[in-house]
Amino acid sequence: MFSNIITAIGSSTAITFSLLFVMNLLINIQPQAVVEPPSPWTINWVRFPEPEEPPETMDPPPSREFVEPPAPPRTAAPVGDDNVIGYRPPTSAPPPVSKYTAPGLTLTDGPMVSLVRPSPVYPARALQEGLDGWVVVQFDVLTDGTVTNISVVESSDRIFEKSARRAAAKFRFKPVVIDGVPQVTTGVRNIFRFRMSD
Repeated sequence: MFSNIITAIGSSTAITFSLLFVMNLLINIQPQAVVEPPSPWTINWVRFPEPEEPPETMDPPPSREFVEPPAPPRTAAPVGDDNVIGYRPPTSAPPPVSKYTAPGLTLTDGPMVSLVRPSPVYPARALQEGLDGWVVVQFDVLTDGTVTNISVVESSDRIFEKSARRAAAKFRFKPVVIDGVPQVTTGVRNIFRFRMSD
């Protein structure tokens, strides 16, 4: 049994050394392959078209000449369906408009004139329920033509009051002018009508 172990060790040693010798011989026979390292940078060239040169001459800017606005048509307030309660339209011709002042903003004597009167927004809930109605609001007109102190005098239904107050807040007037001085007008009333048919 001892002889078998010695034989196994001897044969395994001989095989190992012979394999190492053959591997070394094979390494020395093959030529070394030359491996170049990869380039760390790659440049891709992109060419853009040349920008166009601006024209040598430019058109002159358009002239700014003052153009007088056309005079608004004069119509009398409709009878019976006038929205302003207790308001009478002026019986005389309007004061002349200066060339550099917007219409209605001159300080010549005259009565109060309505310049902007937007219609109220029909409340969505009233549309859904198919309601018609009206609201009477009262307000003061300041010297710059804006409206303040808006209050509801009476209404057919509270559902319309908020919309009426919002519309009245957007009103603009030419205030009453006495001796060239604008005056505050108090207690002006306006009725807003809400009709489904309109």
